[in-house]
Amino acid sequence: MSVRETIEKRRSVRQYDPHYKISPETLATLIEGASKSPNGNNIQATRYLVIDEPYLKNLLLPIAFNQQQVIEASVLVVILGDYQAFEKENIIMIHEDEFQKGYFDASVRDYLTNAAINYYLNKSKEDLKVELIRDASLASMSLVLLANEAGLETITMSGYDSKQLKSALNISDRYLDVMLIAMGKGMKEGHKTVRHDVNKVIYKNKI
Repeated sequence: MSVRETIEKRRSVRQYDPHYKISPETLATLIEGASKSPNGNNIQATRYLVIDEPYLKNLLLPIAFNQQQVIEASVLVVILGDYQAFEKENIIMIHEDEFQKGYFDASVRDYLTNAAINYYLNKSKEDLKVELIRDASLASMSLVLLANEAGLETITMSGYDSKQLKSALNISDRYLDVMLIAMGKGMKEGHKTVRHDVNKVIYKNKI
């Protein structure tokens, strides 16, 4: 399918075959693809915490307001943003690696490195949170589309208690939880939804 066909076909699925398992190799391939998504200054701050242990799913069920896809889907992926990605050491390492691979010369390496370091230098925690949400959301959409292309179903979830989730999974404040993605073999197709007419959501030159 084309990207447009995948988007048109995509539905949020809430009922999954609890016996179906996604192989680790398939999941790794999907996440590798999602990691190619656009992200600010290529700092690569998105992380993917894969939950497939039944006891952890059951632990998270009430935290996610008893949404059954939490336990029925093959995996639950916690999409995280890593605040440490903004640190100078990470930025230097990434651009040095690109330089060593011959992607650009030393002058471009130094320019990109310094530009990124200075860009994040005086940003507040709230500013950095926005950066993490933006990058993680782009990666999440890629993961959803790649999963659909592979014949899997998904649903993105914001309906959960963030504090309880981080406590249950021992997620430190180094990470921002952005969303959950349940993924597996759907048992019932998600219902169709209405979208605004395109002319209602486009503004030209001013709002």
